[in-house]
Amino acid sequence: MGAIESDIHLIKAFKKGDAEAFKLLFDQYHERLYAFLFSMLRSKEDAEEIVQETFIKIWESRAYFLEDYPFEALLFKIAKNTSLNYSRKKVNRQVFESRFDLVVDLSEESADQYVLFKETQRIIETILDGLPPKRKEIFLLQKVEGLSRNEIAKRLGISVITVDHQLFKANKYLKEEFRKYSFMVLNIFYL
Repeated sequence: MGAIESDIHLIKAFKKGDAEAFKLLFDQYHERLYAFLFSMLRSKEDAEEIVQETFIKIWESRAYFLEDYPFEALLFKIAKNTSLNYSRKKVNRQVFESRFDLVVDLSEESADQYVLFKETQRIIETILDGLPPKRKEIFLLQKVEGLSRNEIAKRLGISVITVDHQLFKANKYLKEEFRKYSFMVLNIFYL
């Protein structure tokens, strides 16, 4: 039996929930997948985590696999997308942490700067609270959690077009509101 026929046989079995077939697929591909991810990420821990996450996603979505579609191609596509999402979330987390560190530094250095930061934070919260609840949720899922448009659509059970529309409206609203508040802040501090 060739590799493709073997994969098809294993996929048929693991689609039915056969954990042993899934383990055989894992054993067959995890080292190549790890090498591929390590070459992209240059981090042993990140590559290992993405391998695990990729195989979890495959197990969870096993019912949707097409038996005649090359398993390896699908595996690497899922891994690449998972890696990109993971990297984006990691960057967002690092940006948030660096900004948080900056806030801590500001609060220790200057009470005035801390008050200004707290006021800015209050303004941002006020502006965000002006969004309709679903639009705010979609916006925060993208900007804070770092989810892609497809992930948001899947999580909320809506179309990607709806996500795009809501993000467009949220961004337009936020730009307008920030413009109003920035003018107000300029007037307060430079008059």
